[in-house]
Amino acid sequence: MKSTSINYPALLLVGAAIALFAYLGLTRLHIDTDIVKTLPAHEKIIGDALEIFENHPIHDQIAVDLMIDRHAPDLLVSYGQSLEKRMRASGLFAEVGGGDTSGLLPELAHHVATTLPLLFSREALDTAIAPRLTDSAIRKRLQQAMAGLSGLDGIGQAAFLRLDPLGLKDPILANLLSLAPSQAATFYQGYLLSSDGRHLLVTARPNAAGTDGDAARKLADFFVAAEKELSQSAISAGVHLTLTPVGAFRAALDNEAIIRHDVQLALGLTTAGLALLLLLAFPRPLIGLLSLVPAVAGMAMALFVYSLLHESISIMVLGFSGALISMMNDHSIAYLLFLDRPHKTRGAVASREVQSVGGNMALLTTIGAFLAISLSDFPVFRELGQFTALAFICTYLFIHVIFPRLFPVMPAGGKRILPLHWFAERLFNTGRLGALTALGLALVLLFFAKPEFRVSLSEMSTVSAKTQAEDQMFSQVWGNTGSKVYLMTRASSLAELQNKNDRLLAQMEEDLQADRILSVFVPSLLFPGAERSRANFAAWRSFWTPQRVQQVQSTLVDEGITLGLTADAFAPFFAQLKATSLPAPPILDGRYNQLFGITTGSDGHLIQFTALTPGEAYNAQSFLEKYGQEGKVFDGNDFSARLGETLFSTFATLLAIIAAMVSLLLFVQLLNWRLTLITLSPLVFAFICTLGTLRLIGHPLDIPALMLSVVILGMGVDYAIYTVCGCQWYGTVDHPGHVLVRSAILMAAATTFIGFGVLCFAQHSALQSIGLTSLLGIGYSLLGTFLLLPPLLRWFFAQDRTRLDPAATLEERILSRYRLIEAYPRVFARFKLRLDPLFRELPQWLDGKGEIRRILDIGCGYGVPACWCLERYPAAEVIGVDPDASRVHVATRAAGARGTMLVGAAPDLPDIPGPVDRVMLLDMSHYLNDEQLVATCARGFRELADGGLVLIRFVTRPQGRLSATWYLEDWRTRLRGGRTWYRSPEQWQRMLTDAGFVELRLETAINSELYWLSGRKPGVPTT
Repeated sequence: MKSTSINYPALLLVGAAIALFAYLGLTRLHIDTDIVKTLPAHEKIIGDALEIFENHPIHDQIAVDLMIDRHAPDLLVSYGQSLEKRMRASGLFAEVGGGDTSGLLPELAHHVATTLPLLFSREALDTAIAPRLTDSAIRKRLQQAMAGLSGLDGIGQAAFLRLDPLGLKDPILANLLSLAPSQAATFYQGYLLSSDGRHLLVTARPNAAGTDGDAARKLADFFVAAEKELSQSAISAGVHLTLTPVGAFRAALDNEAIIRHDVQLALGLTTAGLALLLLLAFPRPLIGLLSLVPAVAGMAMALFVYSLLHESISIMVLGFSGALISMMNDHSIAYLLFLDRPHKTRGAVASREVQSVGGNMALLTTIGAFLAISLSDFPVFRELGQFTALAFICTYLFIHVIFPRLFPVMPAGGKRILPLHWFAERLFNTGRLGALTALGLALVLLFFAKPEFRVSLSEMSTVSAKTQAEDQMFSQVWGNTGSKVYLMTRASSLAELQNKNDRLLAQMEEDLQADRILSVFVPSLLFPGAERSRANFAAWRSFWTPQRVQQVQSTLVDEGITLGLTADAFAPFFAQLKATSLPAPPILDGRYNQLFGITTGSDGHLIQFTALTPGEAYNAQSFLEKYGQEGKVFDGNDFSARLGETLFSTFATLLAIIAAMVSLLLFVQLLNWRLTLITLSPLVFAFICTLGTLRLIGHPLDIPALMLSVVILGMGVDYAIYTVCGCQWYGTVDHPGHVLVRSAILMAAATTFIGFGVLCFAQHSALQSIGLTSLLGIGYSLLGTFLLLPPLLRWFFAQDRTRLDPAATLEERILSRYRLIEAYPRVFARFKLRLDPLFRELPQWLDGKGEIRRILDIGCGYGVPACWCLERYPAAEVIGVDPDASRVHVATRAAGARGTMLVGAAPDLPDIPGPVDRVMLLDMSHYLNDEQLVATCARGFRELADGGLVLIRFVTRPQGRLSATWYLEDWRTRLRGGRTWYRSPEQWQRMLTDAGFVELRLETAINSELYWLSGRKPGVPTT
């Protein structure tokens, strides 16, 4: 590395610029950590779910289960009170317990007992009240009530005995159990206890979101200390106590710990793996470390540019940066492998060669694929597509514009045999056996390649085994809230909300009777609006006929006297039975908002959450159609199913779009449908084998795997592009130069294996999925490239010009020379032959002027005129000279054995083998100044044999209006930083005369802006 030519000032400047771009990008962008915002909100089910997630009061709530090993409710309540006291004193919670909720229950009971005529529908009276009115039922109920008055639980019950001796309020109040997490739970002394009396539930809302790392650690430390203190107190009483907190903070802590472990493991294994890989791949391993620089620089530049276009970026997109760097690193590796050679190499030359063997095509294909992703309905995919396309553009520009200036020259490296190159050679040359093995594997796995999707968002958050066990215990005791369906209703006032609840309850009563809903609580059960109050009162009056009132009153009074009560003990109750005028409808009191799930939104509107348990006849789609107009609906099971359908649809659409985009871009750049199919074959192989293997090992496609499918496609097609374009550039896969191409591919795949492979050992499920999917996808892409492409390309490129029809025209014979060359020179040759009148005029200047054995074409370009000469004069040889090495390479391929193409710029031409019979300067003299042109004419004169001919076509600047072609050529030259010198025919004639040429001949070309000029070197041609 010490001998490497390094531009240190530029290196320091670039380093500072990278740091500045990264700083500006990260400070300008808001990093969005809310995963649910990455979902497509325009889908009604998903949009409703997102709004419910955002507004539901349980969003950041913490629930604590207190468990003791015996049935002792009073003791359990005392521990609950002690815990709540500690929680309030900690300062970590904004709210602890149910607040005034438990104290409101007696008030609600009193409210129900005093408004009985307004609370029962006709159906409820017939089903819930009528069975309570038989003589035996009345006596039994009254006896139980009197017995209860003698115990501690009877304190305060005397008033209820007067208001509601038959317990008609109980069916109404029983609906409140739907608000509890478990239907078997009971309220005891203001606390919620499990059915076995051994568990007590305490709820709280922390000051800070539980997903905040610092807040989560403080909460965890608090509960550990609280359990220790309470356990010590319980042990002294001979009781074993367990405290189990549940909430988002547990998942946040587990995710943080697991990810920290996984990152440390990944860094350690990746560092060791890359170090070993560099030793195996590069003559100078330290140079390999430079491959990370362009990727980091590209990321920094992309962040800055993205910040100019957007205000925020998803953390999932940034989390994808590791895979992104690995993908962009492929281009860096290819460049550095072409730079670090056993001989001295210039950075600009290595850059041009990498671009020629597929770098440009791989970039365009990858950018096109990721831009296609931005068409997705998923916000995260749109962001990913745009950011990744920017990152690739910036990285590629850094590699091919900045890198050659930072390291202009790389001195010769060592000549040691590199294991990676040796392995690439062995794998690449397995021949038919390798191809047949790959095809057999694909055919077997094709039967298992049906994708299975698992799209649970919760599985993207991995928790420890301890947390999983405690969550399972909590669900068994207190119920699984995920099995409930939630309806969110908005209203501008309590009165409006009350009217909406009336309509909602009427609809839900129908569903309750049809078993579409098992249980639900709507506030209108206790606080009906005006219309429902009127209807219920009419049903009450109709139900309580004078005969029924008389029967109930007689039985109650007789039994009451028997039990020691006075005859007028139940007067308030009888007054309600005989009520004739409609009482005022009860007003929904704001004090009950917390109990009824009513909150205030950010816009000041009231938001009510109604939780219901689905019945046997429940249908998610019908429920959404029926209640979706009233508010927002969230059904966890239906949400997961619909999200799965949406992801599948998005995945299939994106895959189709990207596949079509990649295929189109490949065809446009290759312009050969057979070669396009050959290039796509490893990609098809990789997808079949990856899906089949995932199915066999029982790993369905989850969200990370779906995102990584794009990476597999992008990187897999890059491997094929480099292989095919390298074959086009060198003419065969067996060319020595192609060794670097396949070594670069293997090196890029190896870095990806290391980067993603270590994730297979991660504890986090999302990272495991990313690692496994990427490892399979990239591995199969590499196998497809190395096993399928070599025999296919050898077959394709073995088709030579001998298959050409003997009756082919001159133009067809010329074009056949470009058939296996990359698309642009091929298209250039076709249009040049079709549109340029040069080839119609050349025969009159070259034919019949003596024997032509050797032609020198100065400024040969892609060699089209040279190939014309070779086909026109079968015995001739052509020597071409051009300053552009890439064009010389193409011309060499096209000219074949009878052509010698050299890199050189007039007038400093390289050594020309032997005298030539013709010197051609076609459409290139306006790039030379007068001094250069004079020297070029003199050099051409020297290279000509006696009697040889110089032929020049030159462009002038004619008087009057100039053509669009003239302006286009002049603009193109100036855009590249060049200058043009246009000369008159008279100037040209003087130059040739001064150079020693005789027998000058000047004619205007078909294009009036062009002229033909020829001259002969004095002497007699040799035969």
